[in-house]
Amino acid sequence: MSEHQIIILPQNPLWIPPSGMAAATQQFIAGLFPAAEHIEVTCTDEVRYYDCGGNFEHIHCPACYAELSVEQWHSMMDADYNAENNSFAMQQQALPCCGELCNLNQLQYSFEQGFGRFAIIMDNSVGVLDAATQAAIEVFLDNQPVKIIYRH
Repeated sequence: MSEHQIIILPQNPLWIPPSGMAAATQQFIAGLFPAAEHIEVTCTDEVRYYDCGGNFEHIHCPACYAELSVEQWHSMMDADYNAENNSFAMQQQALPCCGELCNLNQLQYSFEQGFGRFAIIMDNSVGVLDAATQAAIEVFLDNQPVKIIYRH
């Protein structure tokens, strides 16, 4: 499998598709990206974290745009993680910079990262997804806005 992946997540980390849509999603994505050698569609009971790997640069507050330290972010991750359920709760937390309430998925990541119960993961044999392709995926997923994560 490629060391470079594209991960597509709904912006709402709790969203999962209606019954039968996961299999249809795999076929839809394969039709959009025939060069992709590996496509995986996952639906889970727990909210998982999807990182950008070596592309990680920084995290900013969505309210005041201050940069959060990795230590501050790890503290937020620890506070939100439920080990018993092996899941993130997506609870609102006061940010250390300005006190604004935010969940982990709402932070501004560079490169993009996210959380979700539903994910499409494929090798990046297609490069950067353009806006039209992203819009087509969103329409297919019942008009769910998505995040695109480039993992390296």
